[in-house]
This record gives sequence, structure tokens and C-alpha cells, in this order.
Amino acid sequence: MVKRIRGDVWSNLVLVATVLVYVVYIALAGYTLTQLPPVPSVVETENGTVLFTGGEVISGKVLMQKYGLFDYGSFWGFGGYYGTDFTALALKVINQTADPPTIKVDGLAYSSITDSETSKWIVSNDYVKAYNTLYNELYNILYNNSSNYGLKPNFVSPNDLRNITAFILWGAMISLLGYTNGFPYMPQQTQPSVNVSLSTWIMVIILLAVLVSMVSYVSLKILEHWRDPRISVPLPPPSASQRIGLIGVFFASVLAGVQGLLGYLAMHYYVDPEGILGLINFLPFNVTRALHLNMAVVWIALTWIAFSIFALPYLGVPLSRKLSFAILGLTLFAGVGLLLGILFSYNQLIPSPYWFIFGAQGKPNDVDQGTFWLLLVALIFFLASSLFFKASKSTAEPLRPLTRITAIGLLGSGIGAIFGSLPIIAPWPNFTEDQFFLWIMIHSFVEGFWPSIVIPVVLILLVVNNLIPPSLATMAASIDSVSEILSGMIGTAHHYYFGGEPLFWMYLGASASILEVIPILFLTYYAILLGRRGEIKTEFQKTLVTTILISAIGGAFVGAIIGGASILNAPMINYYVHGLQFTMAHAHLAFPLVWGLNAILMWIAALYLSGGIKENELKTLRIMILIYAIGFIMQGIDLWALGAVQLATVLRVGYWAAKGTLFYLLSIPDLIAWLRMIGDVVAGFAAAVIIIYTLKGVIKSYKIKI
Repeated sequence: MVKRIRGDVWSNLVLVATVLVYVVYIALAGYTLTQLPPVPSVVETENGTVLFTGGEVISGKVLMQKYGLFDYGSFWGFGGYYGTDFTALALKVINQTADPPTIKVDGLAYSSITDSETSKWIVSNDYVKAYNTLYNELYNILYNNSSNYGLKPNFVSPNDLRNITAFILWGAMISLLGYTNGFPYMPQQTQPSVNVSLSTWIMVIILLAVLVSMVSYVSLKILEHWRDPRISVPLPPPSASQRIGLIGVFFASVLAGVQGLLGYLAMHYYVDPEGILGLINFLPFNVTRALHLNMAVVWIALTWIAFSIFALPYLGVPLSRKLSFAILGLTLFAGVGLLLGILFSYNQLIPSPYWFIFGAQGKPNDVDQGTFWLLLVALIFFLASSLFFKASKSTAEPLRPLTRITAIGLLGSGIGAIFGSLPIIAPWPNFTEDQFFLWIMIHSFVEGFWPSIVIPVVLILLVVNNLIPPSLATMAASIDSVSEILSGMIGTAHHYYFGGEPLFWMYLGASASILEVIPILFLTYYAILLGRRGEIKTEFQKTLVTTILISAIGGAFVGAIIGGASILNAPMINYYVHGLQFTMAHAHLAFPLVWGLNAILMWIAALYLSGGIKENELKTLRIMILIYAIGFIMQGIDLWALGAVQLATVLRVGYWAAKGTLFYLLSIPDLIAWLRMIGDVVAGFAAAVIIIYTLKGVIKSYKIKI
């Protein structure tokens, strides 16, 4: 009874953390959304020439989304990594044409304006030349020679380019007026504000203060539970309804293979902007990148649902064949519909206003999914959450806290998907509104609640295979989940440094995001101790521990800490590297080695229990998992090198010169991009072998049943 109460206390802490972070964001949303960078009613030159209107700015922002341009280039550093940063390009143009680049605001001081609809900006007469020069550059990149820049031929209509130019020039003006804390960097034009430096020092102090106390506490808890009794739970062969989950594993592995091929194509555009085999006509860079990123999310989420169908009956929640097929079918429908929506929408095959709902929202930083599909994803997460809540009352007593934490993680991710779908019918008019909501969704998926889904499931596998005590698993899952939710969700604010949000978000983001390091360190610590315990006997136990160790060390420690939270989130560093290939390195290590490998582990576990994978095949799979990780680490090293060249260019010339087709075709970046092929081939080879074993295993499993 005491252990039951303690388990409930641990899982209740996870629920409290979930409620707390969303209450914080809802409470702060009201203030944030009233302090947005204003959009003027009109921008005029000193001689009375109307440069553009606020309506054109808003329309230009919507058109950027409709054309998928945020999946090509970036705005204030947010968006794609291949194309130019449009605001930095505009700053360069202003610097070359307007001397001095003055902006005056009619009426009250700029910082006091609250009604942006009635404001008027007066700019120097030179801005006419700046506007026309910027339009001509965009005309060349996005229309006249677009196929030379990785985009479809004659991509953006010249009429639409006028509004897009207005939006981009507005973004540059907002930077000059200080709303982005001095970003992007342009020598003699913009520089980091004093708050960037101060918040960085606060970040370091908080990390040191919290790290010592947390490490001491967790170390004591590990010692307390390390020798607690362990259990072994023999599992019977899966039923016919459970094997339906293997169909999901089959499709997930196919999608993983296609996702890898799209990654090759996306990287090929870096060295050959015109693409290969005429694919640029329907798979230009922006479409390829969006599909590559979203397909990763789809196959990993599909794996979770498929594994849930397979595992829930073992946890005391029997599912009928009809219900199993319904859940899997709904998930496949959402995943395929989401991907086809992006493909059709970015190829301008879905008319307004339906492209935003059923196609692609086109927001920066991977929120491409149409709002209908996101709401459907939320529904699926809620359904899975309800089943795991049910399991938390019916499964074996030692596993109940772990299943409850998984249920909470699924619930939190579903709520995040709803945030990402806002405002559902049409795009937000202000870019900063998009930034505020989309990052809540992204962090609810990756840094916030996904650990609460995956870690308890992996720990259940360790518990039932007699590798760790249930009490230690509950403690580990709870502490990691609470700290990931609090630091990962509140730490979302490190994406608000340079996006026009109020200044307090910089201090909050710097203080909270660095704490993301702590749970990841603990996860790595747990995995290393597990490997050193020396009580691993069966081939399946070896596969479990090997995969977890590689995931924790390669993905969590190297990818997320060394290449992410501990360095990139520091405001002073982030100011210069924001949106450069360092972030790509972080993503290509953390995502496939944490979420990808643990999804693959679920494939292996389901197929092993179904008889689709034999003991003698597990050793080969372990070797492939190691090679897979080595390939992605090689990719990360290559991307770090490319990022270093970009950083040197930023410091020497300015942010505008470190991105875009012309930069990547320079001799050194081009060579580094070609060398990326080595890591791609290594990871691709291992992934192909794993996928082949998985497909054969699914087929073999069904043959055994028949």
C-alpha cells in the first residue's frame, strides 16, 4: 500500500507539472498578444510617397505561408536553413541604399503605440530605392530564376511579390527599431542588446545552482531504489488483435525509408540547386524539406500508436479487432492526409482558404500541417491517453504509475497540437503571434511531453525483463517527466529571444531552457548505470540496454546537450548562430537517435514477442543500430563544420551572407556539403538493413499466425 501511494504521488507530480505549464502559457498569452510588434496602417516617405500599407504587410505574411517560403528561407532566423534570411537580405539592401536608414513614427513614441491600426510610419526618401531593390532581388530568387535557387520555375507570382516585399521590409524595420533584440546581426547596423548578455549570465548562474542540488537528490534516490526487488513478467504470444499493431509497424518502417530518401534529396539541393530528374517541378526544396521533417513525426507517432495497440492488452486493456483497426486506420488517415496536404498545398493545388485547413499552414520551423490534420492528431493522442489511463487502473500494480505517466504525456501532446492549430480557420495576421503558438506545439511534442510518452514505455520493457526495479523505474520516469515538462515547456521561450515577443520572455527562456540539460543528463546517467549493472543475460536484454545506451549517449548527451540546450540556448551565442547549421546538427543527432531509435526499439520488441525476429537476428540489429548512430554522428560533425563557416561569415560580413544558394555554392561550403554524403550513406545503409528486417519480421509474424 505504501508503494502504491508513493507511485501515485510521483505520477500526480507529472500531472501537476502538465497543468502548471499550460496555465502559465494561457496566463501570459493575454499580455504577450497585446505587446506585438505593431503593423502600421501605412508607411510613407518624407515626401509623401506611400511605400506600402499594413494590409500589404499582413497579406505578404500569409502569402509566405501559402507558398511555403518559410520552409525555404527564414524570417528573423526562423524557418528553412537553405534559402536566404529574408529580413537580413532586406537589412543589407537598406544599408546599401538608405543613408542614414531613418524611421520616424507619427504621433506617440514607438514603444508607447498600442493601436497599430491607426499608426503611420515616416521613412527617409531613400526607402523607395530600398523597396525597389529588394523587390528586384526577390523577383530574381522567387520568380525569374527560381529554378536556380531550388524552387519551382516561375514560382511566385510577380503580383504577390509586392505584398511579400512589404512584409519582409516591415520585418527589417522592426529589427532596426529594436523589437528583435538587435537580430539579425549586421555590422554597423544591428547588434545584440544588453539584455542578451545579461540573460546569458543569469542562465549560467541558475544552471549551476539547480544542477548541484538536483544531481545530489537524484543520486540519493537511485541509491535508495537500486537494490529494490525486481520482477520478471513472462508474456504470452500476442493475440490476433494485438498483431494488428504490426501493420502499423510495417507502414511506419516504409515511411521511415521514404523519409530518408527525401533527406538525401533535400541535401542534394545544397550542391545542385536545380535538383535531379526533374523533381524540382513537384518536389522543390521547400516541399522536400517539409515532407522530410513531417514524415519523421508521422512514422514515429504511428509507431507509438501501433505499439500501443500491441502492448495495451498486456497492460490489462483488451482491444477488439474492430477497435484496433479503427485506431490504426484513423492514425494512417491522419498521417497520410497530413503529408499529402503539404505536397498539394505547396504545389498550389489547394485553393484559398482551404490550403490552411486541409493543406499546409506553412508556418516557420516545421509547423506545416493543415489545421484539420493537427486537430485529428490531437484527437488520436487523446484517445490513446484515455486507453493508458484505463491501463493505469488495470495493469499489474508496479506498472501503474508508468502507464499513468504515459497517459499524461499523450494528453499534454494532444493539447499542444491544439495550440499549433490556432487560429484554425485562417493565419494569424502578425508573425509574432505565429511564433508564440507554434513553439508551444513543437516543444509539447519534442522537449516537453514526448519524454513522458517514450521513457515510461521503455522503462516498462526494462521492468518486465527483470533489468531494473519497478520503484526505480517509477522514480526515474517521474523525475525526468516533471523536469522535462517544466524546463522543456517553459524553456520554449528560448525561441522568443528574437521573434518580437516582450523582453521578459528572453530572461524566462534563458533561465528555464538551460534546465533542459538536467533531465537529459539524468537519462544518460540511468542508461550508463544500467549497462554497468552487469546482469544482462538474454539477447533481447542486450538489445534493450544497447539501444538505450546509444540513444542516451549519442542522442541525448551529444545531440541534445553538447549540440543543443547547453550551448545554443545561451542568448549571446544564440544571437550569432540562430538559424544556422548548428541547429541542423542538433536536430540530426537528437531526433533520430532519441525518438527514432526508441521507435525502432518498439518495432524490435513487438516483432520479437510475435516471433517475427529471432534471437540470432538481434545481434545483427544491434550492430546496425550502432552503425546507424555513427552515421548520424558523422552528419552532425559535418553540419557543425558547415555552421562554423557560416558563423565566420556572420561575424565578418553579416547574417545575410551566411545563408542562401550563393553561400552554399562557395567552394568551402560546397565541399563540406558533399562530405555530408559519407554520414548519409553510413546511416542510410544501417537504416535500410533495419527496415528490411522489420518488413520481413512483420510478414513472418503473420505467416506464423496463419
